Amino acid sequence: MKKETIEKWIENAPAHESVIYYTGHLIEARNDINLTKKTDLFMLAAEEGKIELYQKKIKAGTEKNSPIYDYIARKLKTHEKSNHNK
Repeated sequence: MKKETIEKWIENAPAHESVIYYTGHLIEARNDINLTKKTDLFMLAAEEGKIELYQKKIKAGTEKNSPIYDYIARKLKTHEKSNHNK
């Protein structure tokens, strides 16, 4: 997703709509500056209470490979609190 697309989704998505913003293992991708900029937009929106972030494991890890996750953002209703912040 491009920065503009992310910003537009955060502001205009209907309540409870979700988007997978990354699939993989974010810790291993932390040196990807473009990815970091995108994930920072989602983190800021979560801190502002606009969305909640969660992950879903889609593939277990092994001794040689890290697990794979879908990283998901879900739009919150106005004044709705994330289940993760209770």
